Amino acid sequence: MVENYGTEAPAILNQYALNLEGMLDSAVEWGKEAQTTLKNYADFAVNEHRENLAYNEILTNPDVLSDYTLQFFGPEGPYPVYESEADLETTGYPTQPVSQQAMAPGAQMPAPPQAAAPQAPTDFWGSFKQQMEADPTQAWRLINQASPQAMSQKLFVME
Repeated sequence: MVENYGTEAPAILNQYALNLEGMLDSAVEWGKEAQTTLKNYADFAVNEHRENLAYNEILTNPDVLSDYTLQFFGPEGPYPVYESEADLETTGYPTQPVSQQAMAPGAQMPAPPQAAAPQAPTDFWGSFKQQMEADPTQAWRLINQASPQAMSQKLFVME
């Protein structure tokens, strides 16, 4: 072999074998990771499908929906509904008396905000019409400078 390929041939073949073995190892590792990822995706899809079937059953079967609602809002559920004054006094349900200041008949209510004076959109639309007649390619600049009220009033009139 040394006579046909030279003295460096064994080192070159050894390096080639090591590189090939490294590539094979990384390909096997990638395959294992891909298999794990695919299995996780499949498990997720199966779980989501089961959950969707359960939601579908709850929402389409009135008996199941009724049972679920009664359990959810029942005394053992996460959001119990209290139906009497005695139930409101149970431990853990926050009840606070209403302050007398809030119920005072002479309490002043804040004044409602005043409506803004309507702007005259005719001035804007008149100038827009003149611009469209003179140079329609530049009319977009006027639209960009228009107030939102002018645009909304025009859209309201158009509807």
